[in-house]
Amino acid sequence: MDHRGTTAWINLSAIRANYLRLVELAKGSAVCSVIKADAYGHGALAVAHALEREGAPYCAVALAKEALELRESGIQMPILVFGVPEHSWSSIAIRLGCAQTIYTEEHVRILASAAKSVGKRAKAHIKIDTGMNRQGLPLTKAKAFAGLLTDYPEIAVEGMYSHFADADNPDPAFTNLQMERFTAALAEFRKAGIVPKYRHIANSAGLLFHPETRLDMVRPGILLYGLSPAPGLALPEGFEPALTLTTSIVNIKEVPAGESISYGRTFTAKRRSRIGLLPIGYADGYPRALSNRASVLIRGTRAPVVGRVCMDMTMVDLTGIPGARAGDEVVVLGGKSLPVSEIADMLSTIDYEVVCMISKRVPRVHIDDNMVKE
Repeated sequence: MDHRGTTAWINLSAIRANYLRLVELAKGSAVCSVIKADAYGHGALAVAHALEREGAPYCAVALAKEALELRESGIQMPILVFGVPEHSWSSIAIRLGCAQTIYTEEHVRILASAAKSVGKRAKAHIKIDTGMNRQGLPLTKAKAFAGLLTDYPEIAVEGMYSHFADADNPDPAFTNLQMERFTAALAEFRKAGIVPKYRHIANSAGLLFHPETRLDMVRPGILLYGLSPAPGLALPEGFEPALTLTTSIVNIKEVPAGESISYGRTFTAKRRSRIGLLPIGYADGYPRALSNRASVLIRGTRAPVVGRVCMDMTMVDLTGIPGARAGDEVVVLGGKSLPVSEIADMLSTIDYEVVCMISKRVPRVHIDDNMVKE
């Protein structure tokens, strides 16, 4: 915790419980826990160790650098790197025993060259583009790519995967189409004798709404942290939000009616008001767009944000909370009392972005339910 008292509290017990609920939903498929982007802002190292203690069989990150950090912290479970092979990182990933994503001839050459330099076969997962149109091998090139791989014994194809673009849509038509394309791609590789251990396409929304897509492995991310995979979608039963962002009141001043607050004078007090100063701002990941819109929780009561959110500070109106004092804890977002989804709705975004915005300068403190914050 830093001297400001602005802290992101991460309940590892909630994350473990969410993981076990995902295992139940997976019905025997391996659960690959997605912990990229510092576990969606929750602290990848602590989360990975908690999951490994629960027997998690696999995890995934975006970058080889993220995989290196996990290995250096002692994580032993298999790791899939979603990012494509890079000359400077592929040999490191191979030494770490991590699987890398491939879907172009250049990726194959890079990975094979790195494998030769290390003297160890490279594990790969082939990414198929089934309609996301972001990255991946088009279905039309599956046959040729399968043939290409036969010339590179340095590469062991451990998995094949794709990614749903619209799995939370009540209309399943496009998700069904993606599944059909993925199945067709798998068939092309099977003809070439490539039968991966892991076939995976289901993300959090896919796992919830399309159980037929579980296959050998599922890749839940946002549900692991007890957050919703889509705007307007209530958190399913059995999942608990793991993150709560708090700060404290550092100063209170009396502001006469008619006085304005913060940059641009966007808020003017209509009455004599008690204004609390919070040591948190947009540099901490509390967006300026929440100015004059959001509220925080103090002593169980909502206090509105007034004036523009600053880089390091935010002001709130304490007039309706006469007992509020300097030093009081302030819940900024998270948990059940001030859900991340509420902030996401205000910002016209998704839960993922809100928690990922919490900056590195905000300490993450990992706790269990039976521990007391100090």
